[in-house]
Amino acid sequence: MTTDYLGAQASDNSQNLAMLGYALLFASIFFAGFPALIAVVIAYSQRGAASGMVGSHFAFQIRIFWVAFAVSLAAAACGLAGVIGGLGEVLAMAEVTGLDHLETLEIQLQDITIGARVIALLALALVLGFLSSLWLLCAPAVGFIRLASERPMGDSARP
Repeated sequence: MTTDYLGAQASDNSQNLAMLGYALLFASIFFAGFPALIAVVIAYSQRGAASGMVGSHFAFQIRIFWVAFAVSLAAAACGLAGVIGGLGEVLAMAEVTGLDHLETLEIQLQDITIGARVIALLALALVLGFLSSLWLLCAPAVGFIRLASERPMGDSARP
């Protein structure tokens, strides 16, 4: 009888950790992704020890983290490339008479034309950042709801 109680307590603990993981993934939008690191460490450490239903939620949390990480990394790369490209175009228009005369640096902003490539990169960075945020809002919410109703992640056709 004591064994059943301990098994139920371990199951409750892993389910509580899974709920905490979803909350941390959701909160990572507001704290630059640092809570997501904690959530994925918990998920990696608990997914083998958890039961089938809760284990599927830990696997889903790992998937949430890596998808958000990849999309955020792509957004950052596009944003950085856009900013560097824009600065390159601004500096190309700058007239410098020599390194010892940097105070004579002149940039006529009305003459600067930002290319379509730079605008496309910056727009893509914004879209990817938005999609990453949307993913970190919706996916943990769906997982949390399924976990609270004691449904596994994966095959949604099963009750």
